[in-house]
Amino acid sequence: MKKIIVNEFGGPEKLTLQDVPVPSAGDGQIVIKVEASGVNFADGLQRQNKNVVPTSLPYLPGYEVAGTVTELGKGVENISLGDRVVAMLPNSGGYAEYAVTPSYLAAVIPATISVQESLALQVQGLTAYLMLKDGAKLQAGQTVLIHSAAGGVGTLLVQIAKQMGAGKVIAAAGNAEKLEIAKSLGADELINYTESNWAQKVKDVTGGKGVDLILSATGGEILRNSFSCLAPFGRLIIYGSSSGSTSIEEPFSLFAMTNNILQFFGLAGYFEKPDLMHEAYQYLFSLAAAGKLKVHIGQTFPLKDAVEAHRQMENRKTTGKIVLIP
Repeated sequence: MKKIIVNEFGGPEKLTLQDVPVPSAGDGQIVIKVEASGVNFADGLQRQNKNVVPTSLPYLPGYEVAGTVTELGKGVENISLGDRVVAMLPNSGGYAEYAVTPSYLAAVIPATISVQESLALQVQGLTAYLMLKDGAKLQAGQTVLIHSAAGGVGTLLVQIAKQMGAGKVIAAAGNAEKLEIAKSLGADELINYTESNWAQKVKDVTGGKGVDLILSATGGEILRNSFSCLAPFGRLIIYGSSSGSTSIEEPFSLFAMTNNILQFFGLAGYFEKPDLMHEAYQYLFSLAAAGKLKVHIGQTFPLKDAVEAHRQMENRKTTGKIVLIP
């Protein structure tokens, strides 16, 4: 089978396509014939050896897939042969024609949802739902500012925040095309954060009060300026840094946080909390099946073009979910 392997850290060109044996299922595992693999910003950080968790070479990229189950390991009871599933891969290896993972990290895809849609609802959907529900504890009527609102997580944050009763959702992005995507998904106000006065515009659309909640994966200057947008006791949640900054001191000072609450939201816990994963799956699948949650598949690439997928992602040329097709 074909699989992407990284033998040395560096640019997108370090993603190499190779022939390897089809994996077998161990105890409690399933083998999936991959129909779609998810490409995430964290994949690019891992390829550059900038991930929070150190990576040993060589490694197999890709932490999520969707497809059909072709083999069951001993003791698997929650999944059947032939099921369409979406799954997390704790040991990565999703950029491939076949993948193996523990069955408890897989969920059967409802008949009304496509394989690609289920994939968009996985990493990005779980992040958006759990961040709003458990991280932010969003309350009805609160005002929310969402950075990168046309991205994989951002497009879902806009919609889920509305479903949870947010009073006003302010979508921020870097160009008019991306802002139109956010508007089509229900955003109430649009802010272009490439404009020098964007933070003041946020204050203007809130009548000078500021926002109750900011959700950000931008880092850098945008993150630093975000503090002036917060209402007193407002909450700012960071779940990534597309600027590439990994320093806590660089984007903001402790003084800037004295009237606000700062949180970091991590994803690694999914693998240790399958109950939370499946709660999120149920919520997201039910909304999508009812037509209340639109999935934005931005770009799809053949597996052999994984290099181009990473290149476009890093050049901010993508929106919504990025998918590789074996």
